[in-house]
Amino acid sequence: MPKIFNFDTLKENIPKRDVNSHKGNFGKVLVVGGSEGMGGAAILASETCLYCGSGLVHLYANSNAVKASLKRNPEIMAMCMSEKKLFPKQLNVILCGPGLSSDSLSKKMFLNACDYKNLDGLILDAGALKLLFELDINNIDNLILTPHPGEAAMLLNTSVSEIQNNRVDSIKMISKNYNANVILKGNDTLFFDKKHNEIYQCSEGGPELATGGTGDILAGVITSLVGQKLEITNACNLAIAAHARAGVIFKKSIGEIGLNASSLIPIIRKILNK
Repeated sequence: MPKIFNFDTLKENIPKRDVNSHKGNFGKVLVVGGSEGMGGAAILASETCLYCGSGLVHLYANSNAVKASLKRNPEIMAMCMSEKKLFPKQLNVILCGPGLSSDSLSKKMFLNACDYKNLDGLILDAGALKLLFELDINNIDNLILTPHPGEAAMLLNTSVSEIQNNRVDSIKMISKNYNANVILKGNDTLFFDKKHNEIYQCSEGGPELATGGTGDILAGVITSLVGQKLEITNACNLAIAAHARAGVIFKKSIGEIGLNASSLIPIIRKILNK
């Protein structure tokens, strides 16, 4: 049976920052995504990393997304995806997939992410999950997959109804097939901890979060927390719980209808600072 949790029951905290800290102490992360027409997803994810405490945030995306990101968040080091451009050195975490397409350049970026060595975490979301399925990549260290039910159905070559009717078995099978830690999003979001063979279930999070971009926000929170040296299980559970609690706060303040994903970011920042 899954272990039930929410933000109030978790004992995990972001480590207290030493007075002599520098930006290198809090993670050097890269977000790869934002193909043409889908730049907003990568911008949302990278902005979330910034607001959740990452020391250095890089973004590789299409040229229009780069321009928009630099205007919105000049603190983020945004660059255009290119066949010839290498990833930055000494990254701690890579998030690949928000707004990523399936063209040749996207596949190149995906394979570069999968080949990057000594990461504390590689988070694959959205478009990267499709590429993971198509290219049959295996045995990646510290891999975290974040599918919604539709993406989970794709990964297991089954139907969404089969996933939803068997969420616990489904998340176990995805973890086994891809040797990964897995977050299965949706009502009662599940996390499967590969190392300890444990399943966790978040008791918060409702239909207010059922809107485009909220998954990109969650992926950004996970990326930032892993970069700040939280162990993967703690980072994933804290990210899920903070993301869900932000939805609860929005619902109590505004209502279930009309949540725009970017409004979650400052709420999550306040939650994590508590």
